[in-house]
Amino acid sequence: MRITNDDYSPIQLVSELSTRETCKWHGPGNFFVEEKAKHEWIVEAWTEKLDEILNLFQRYGTLAASCQSVRDNGIDVYLSFTRDDKTHRVGFQLKSESEVLRDKGTNEKHSVIGALKRQAFEAIHSGKVDEWWIVPCINYDKHSKLIQQINAEIIVGKSSHNGVEVKLVDPRDAISFLSKENGDIDAICTLLLCCGDEVLKGAIREVEDLTVFQRKCIFTFIWQALDGDASVRSEDIMYLETGEEDIATEFAYLEDIGFLESNEGEGFIIKPYNLPGICALYFEGRVRHGMSASGAESFVMTLISTPDEMD
Repeated sequence: MRITNDDYSPIQLVSELSTRETCKWHGPGNFFVEEKAKHEWIVEAWTEKLDEILNLFQRYGTLAASCQSVRDNGIDVYLSFTRDDKTHRVGFQLKSESEVLRDKGTNEKHSVIGALKRQAFEAIHSGKVDEWWIVPCINYDKHSKLIQQINAEIIVGKSSHNGVEVKLVDPRDAISFLSKENGDIDAICTLLLCCGDEVLKGAIREVEDLTVFQRKCIFTFIWQALDGDASVRSEDIMYLETGEEDIATEFAYLEDIGFLESNEGEGFIIKPYNLPGICALYFEGRVRHGMSASGAESFVMTLISTPDEMD
């Protein structure tokens, strides 16, 4: 596959991956607990996610970029990349739940707000960044007033300080970014960057006009066939029906397109390579992205299925 959409830079992909609509965590309570409440975990995890974005560009042979944990000049994680022959530099200041709880009730100088003001000054006047992001990785419900205070005292009316753009990330958006596995990041970024790629468009065309039952059948059984197990029993396929289908017609069409082949009364043989676009995406995940079989399945499903089919 190849990048066909040059509109996205690494930092724009960070924004796309930090939306509540794409959040992978739906658990009860607070995300930032135990190990995830610690500053060290947040810095390491944030750096890892940024590295995965940069690795994706490198796999497709584009972009010179770097990401590192620095913890200096008001910056925890530093990202730089070249775009249109110009280097763009972003500093991330991360705040953890444990830091907020530790500093709660202290005087202004030693409070989270006080620390952020000092760090903002250091980052903005260091000459090292074009953007500076404040990322509170904290319980939004418990600390909503603190978020409002950060916004009021550091962000509002000051979106550009000394030529540096300053942003505040909502803690719920930070959860969305940090909750994604590397495979999720690869799939979403590939969908955005490679939307015009012929392989991706071909895979979408292979299933876009199929019935719900036909799509369900393909998305259920193609993966095992690609992994070497091409036999499937008739009753296993029948298990997918909802009662609204004309099963004879559904089976006939799946045979017509070459996906199913009768196995002399012993069920069916799955013929995955008659859907070459889907196969190409699967092996894109396996080979270029180094994914496991289940990871490649999830990669393809993110690229070509509907949200209902992902559940």
